[in-house]
Amino acid sequence: MNFSNIDAAEKKVVSIAILVSIGHLLLIAYAAMFLHISVPTCQPNEKLFTEPSLNKIGSHRYEVHYVAKMWDFLPKKLVIPKGSTVDFFLGSVDVNHGFHINGTLVNLMAVPGVINKATQKFEKSGNFPIICHEYCGFGHQNMNAVITVSDSATEAEMDLGFQNDKMNTNLSPAALAGQGHFNKKGCIACHNISGAPGGVGPTFKGLYGRREEMNDGLKLTVDDAYIIESIKYPAKKIVKGFNNVMPILPVTDLEILEMIECIKTIK
Repeated sequence: MNFSNIDAAEKKVVSIAILVSIGHLLLIAYAAMFLHISVPTCQPNEKLFTEPSLNKIGSHRYEVHYVAKMWDFLPKKLVIPKGSTVDFFLGSVDVNHGFHINGTLVNLMAVPGVINKATQKFEKSGNFPIICHEYCGFGHQNMNAVITVSDSATEAEMDLGFQNDKMNTNLSPAALAGQGHFNKKGCIACHNISGAPGGVGPTFKGLYGRREEMNDGLKLTVDDAYIIESIKYPAKKIVKGFNNVMPILPVTDLEILEMIECIKTIK
C-alpha cells in the first residue's frame, strides 16, 4: 500500500504514534542509563528464605535478604559504606507488604511464596527510612526499618534490633534464646519493652505476674500457662483495650519456654 494514498488525518495519527513510541523508548533508555532505574521482577524460582541475611559479593557491593512479616522488616537497621551498591531481595512470611526506601527509587511488593529484587547505589550519606505502603493489618503503621549510609563505615553490618528498645544482654542462656525468638518472630513490633502506652499489644515490661483484665471481664494473672496459651491460641483471651490481631506464631514448645524466661526479666 502506497503511504501517499493514506488520508492526511491517518498519516498524522500514525506519525504521532511513531514519535510517541520513539519518545517512550528514549525515556526508558535514559532512565536505565542515567537514573539507574530497573523494573522490579518477580522471581518465583529464586530460593525462598525466612531469615534476614547480609552478604558481601564484591568491593562496595552487597546482597541483603529482607524479610517482611506482620508487622516488621528484618533487618531493622542496615549500615553500609557510602558509595555501596546493594542488591535487595525481599520476601514475605505471611501477607502482602509494601517496601519503599525513602529517598530512592526502590519500590517493591513483598509477596508470600516469591522473591522480589531491586538494586540501588547509595552515593549520599544519611538515613534512608523503609516504610510499608501496602495496608497489611492492624499494626501496619508500626512497620518500618532504616538504612544508614555512613562516611566512616568500612563494611556493611545489619542489626535485627528491638525497634528502639534496648534489652538486657546479661541473661541466662534460655532468656537470651528467648530474646532472639522475639527478634526473629517480630514480637517487638507489637509488644514494646519500655512500658510505653499505645502499642498494638500489651507491653512486655512488668508483664509476668501482672493481673490483666480480658475483654470479657475475666481477670487473670500472667504466668507460664497464660503465656503458653496466648502464643498457641492468641484469639482465645484478649486483654481489655486491645484487638484480636495476633497471628499464630511458628514456634516450638521449647522456644515458648525460652520466650517466657525472657519475659520474666523485663521488669
